[in-house]
Amino acid sequence: MLAHARILVTIETDPTRYHGENALSPLQPDRAGCEQVLAHLAADLTRLFPEAARCSLAMAGAVYDQTQVIRPNFPLHSALETMVAAAWQKNSSQPLRLAIGCSEGRMPDPRLQPDPAIPPGLLQNLPLVVSGDPEMIDRLSDAMEHQFLEQGQLSAHSAKGLESNFGIALTHARFMTLTDLLAMLRLQLEHFDFLPLWELLDAAIDPQSPVTQVTGRLGQAFEFRDGSVHAQFETFDHWARAGGGQSLPAGERALEQAYADWTREYRQYITTLHAHAIPVQQILPGEDSGPLEQGFLVEASTCPPPAEAAEVTEHSTADLGVIAVTVVRDGHQFNYYPLSPAGLNKLHSSIRAMGLGPGGFSYPGSLVHDPRQRCLRADGDSPGDNA
Repeated sequence: MLAHARILVTIETDPTRYHGENALSPLQPDRAGCEQVLAHLAADLTRLFPEAARCSLAMAGAVYDQTQVIRPNFPLHSALETMVAAAWQKNSSQPLRLAIGCSEGRMPDPRLQPDPAIPPGLLQNLPLVVSGDPEMIDRLSDAMEHQFLEQGQLSAHSAKGLESNFGIALTHARFMTLTDLLAMLRLQLEHFDFLPLWELLDAAIDPQSPVTQVTGRLGQAFEFRDGSVHAQFETFDHWARAGGGQSLPAGERALEQAYADWTREYRQYITTLHAHAIPVQQILPGEDSGPLEQGFLVEASTCPPPAEAAEVTEHSTADLGVIAVTVVRDGHQFNYYPLSPAGLNKLHSSIRAMGLGPGGFSYPGSLVHDPRQRCLRADGDSPGDNA
């Protein structure tokens, strides 16, 4: 029987080289380059834990952002374990050194392919799997949990091997367990006051996790159940009248600023969950109508449009972009809300398909709303505007 310990090398690098006019990307070395790095890493592990020499060691020939490492079922480490198990069945007489290199820009297992949608950041991670007899792996796992943080820094040979084969400017590199990486992420999110987000991530990556309900700082409601996060999306009108903003004063643009803050944090949750490949279903509060799947939401407003209303009013802020779009048709208002970046394109296409006349568009650069009725409104002449 073969057991596995999931570890990684966490690399602090210079993210500035991955952005700008002359941006580079970390390299994906071929098998020969991977074998060179793996030999150095195996020597480092053996110096720390002599028993590791009797274990197999597998390494992926790519570095990854932690959002690709920390995903349900840990696909990077799972892929390595699958490859080790297959190789071990063919040759179990001696420890294996399995370097999974890149060929023509592709990894042999699609789970190991770096996600091109994730821009390289300050921390890059090189996943490794230590495999062997279950009792020996238990001892090693326990020792690594206790010793990596104090003694896990890579040797100069390993550091140079990483720099030359992966094309990265290495500032610091050390061994970590997967538990260490999870603890580091928790501390990061807690530092930025996003501990409820960590609770969702922790629930999503644990197959035995019970239903988990959390609330964001500004009242955003999220629930992990049945393998996905259910996120309650609140329109401005609902939020201001019955949701998180119902107790806020309406004057001096308080509602506008507070809803922008609510939307910003809500989007941060959704974006982070998607980056970790966690399924998200956006739903309306208090309704059992199923997930919002069109990419944007259309809300029939109960507020009448103002006099001389613009046909299309884009509600936005400088940092968030479009929050909502109000359309006036046949004397009625409809509020369109993008639920994703792709949903914004679909929203615009839907509005264009209405054949609205030119010249009826307004871009105030803010959320135009009626403070007395606590609802979004089209831009136009109206008493009691956003003052």
